[in-house]
Amino acid sequence: MNEELRSIIDLFTRILHLYSVIDKKPKDFGTGDLLYVSEIHAIHYIGGNPEINMTQLAEISGVTKGAISQIVKRLVRKQYIALYKTKNKKEVNLRLSDKGYIINRLYEEFEKERFVFAEKLYENASREDITLIRNLFTNIYENMKQMTSIE
Repeated sequence: MNEELRSIIDLFTRILHLYSVIDKKPKDFGTGDLLYVSEIHAIHYIGGNPEINMTQLAEISGVTKGAISQIVKRLVRKQYIALYKTKNKKEVNLRLSDKGYIINRLYEEFEKERFVFAEKLYENASREDITLIRNLFTNIYENMKQMTSIE
């Protein structure tokens, strides 16, 4: 393998490792509760997708239905989300509680601050650069998804 490609892959591997370290550390987003990254992302996805169900949440999150089920149980117990049945009574949908809306707003403010550097890079990038990065990330995601057999 070419040395430059090896160094790029190594850098990406280090980024993934650091993200996994961050992902395992719960954080207080202003409510006094410690939330894991998976929990805060679920809250954020539910906040942005009214009437979302657990299958849709699993798809958006890129994790299994079993993992989403566990996350949802924790968030219901912590009173960040509520479950409700749709008209057909077969499907369980999710919505944010008042506490969930607060945490979602605080998380969005945190995200804006955290990714200011990415926005500046994006603004200065050419369309070709953006297309290249999107294609790279899409291919990495699809490859990793196949390796983990997430449906």
